[in-house]
Amino acid sequence: MRSRISRGVALLGASALSLGLMTTGVAIGTASATGNDPGVNTTTHTVTIGATVPLSGIAAPGYSEVAKAANAVFKYINAKGGVNGWKVNFILKDDCYNFVGLFGCNSPNGTVAQTQDLVENQNVFATVGSLGTGTQDLVRNYLNNNGVPQLFVNSGSKDWDHPTTWPMLFGFQPSYLVEGKILANYIKAKFKGQSIGVIGQHDDFGADGLQGLLNGGLTIPTADRLTYEASDVAFNKAAFTTLVRKLQTDKAKVVVLDTVPPATKIILDAAKSLGYKPQFVISGVGADPQTVKSTNEVNAITFTFLPASKDTKNPWNAWIKKVLLADKTDFPSLTSKSVIDANMQYGTAWGVAFLQVLKQLNGATPTRAGVVAAMVTQNGFATPALVALDYSASNHQGLNGGYIVKVVNGTDTTVAEGGQIYTTGDGPLSTSPLVKSTAKIAPIPSWLS
Repeated sequence: MRSRISRGVALLGASALSLGLMTTGVAIGTASATGNDPGVNTTTHTVTIGATVPLSGIAAPGYSEVAKAANAVFKYINAKGGVNGWKVNFILKDDCYNFVGLFGCNSPNGTVAQTQDLVENQNVFATVGSLGTGTQDLVRNYLNNNGVPQLFVNSGSKDWDHPTTWPMLFGFQPSYLVEGKILANYIKAKFKGQSIGVIGQHDDFGADGLQGLLNGGLTIPTADRLTYEASDVAFNKAAFTTLVRKLQTDKAKVVVLDTVPPATKIILDAAKSLGYKPQFVISGVGADPQTVKSTNEVNAITFTFLPASKDTKNPWNAWIKKVLLADKTDFPSLTSKSVIDANMQYGTAWGVAFLQVLKQLNGATPTRAGVVAAMVTQNGFATPALVALDYSASNHQGLNGGYIVKVVNGTDTTVAEGGQIYTTGDGPLSTSPLVKSTAKIAPIPSWLS
């Protein structure tokens, strides 16, 4: 998101798939006897939604804040009477990124079982803000086959943008292909002619990030396109030193990291210990300084679509802090003097987006079909992001751009290129060029404030 959500740390998918949930439907209970869609209670005017997220385990630091921030938004609006009288009940299920029983996981169930519980026992109206590419790939067929909207998946994968196959599935953040192209543009301009190496996670996160760099016009030696296994973060940290040493030997002057925050820290620290000082360029997924927590990240370049967390002129930052402080259950250590981080911004962004979906229904009883229609017909929902959401019948990705920032002091970022915003598509520059635009701070709707 800065730490905006990785594709999954390697999954224990075999046991999940053995539940047999992926291709067959299940009987789903209704919310009442009135024929409303599941999760809609017309007596209490409540819409029940849910998400699977890593509330414990290896992925919990930082990432657990995202869903908690969205939950704070829902509680804040509920206390004000809801949206057109409708309140949101948000059920969070800990899936440990599907590392059940490992790395400090406190949950006995992984993503598939937790999603099944949300649908079949909790009767959720939709899943909203579930996290991870690998985890959500496991359940997209199940949710689709049972008519459950899968909204605002927290990942930059292109897996969420297939409207014909999964018409109720929507992403939120820019794709890793888009991010890679924007980073490539900066590298070409600022580090022209310098040799480039890449270390990426060995899944579609790393693959899409690399393809985005190539789509953006970078030349990267095949021998210096290196990968690591997600499990290396816990089981084989020495592998990262080997990768860094390879790029050092090959004299790569610019090193691009498509890494999750723990891997980012390990690589930066390894480079320091080896006396290797390339220019690091880090995917927004793994660069949030407050999550990485390494002074070796200073001067690294990264990508974001959110305002700087210390930007006191941006009204959304003050609003986010007010919301998080209104009910400190999710953030007990937060104070009025605390600096919000990118995970908090990100969670509030899609939390606000979901509320605006409900707002667009104009007080009508929410239906799943109505929510999907509101998603594809919306016109620039106001969120803290500095680029607009761009859903349509043919595009379910969400945001399509952002800007370059530099890490300073190991705790914050500052804008580069004057904060120039770029938007683009997923293909090469010949078919989807970068388009310069101006950062847009959307006014906070009065009903939110």
